[in-house]
Amino acid sequence: MNSLPKILEYIWLILAAVCLVMAIHATMKIGFSNSYMYFILTGVALLMYLLRRFRRKSNESKNIS
Repeated sequence: MNSLPKILEYIWLILAAVCLVMAIHATMKIGFSNSYMYFILTGVALLMYLLRRFRRKSNESKNIS
């Protein structure tokens, strides 16, 4: 059960990568004014990845002590 936080981290990281690819593709096809939402989603997914990583590392260090 300890691997679930790591799996969720990687899901957020993959989601960020997919959103970034979609954002670049949409920007080239339709322009930035219609595709900026994909860049926002990329930022949110990266933020969630970093928050989950920080919390997992924090919980692991508390369990070791």
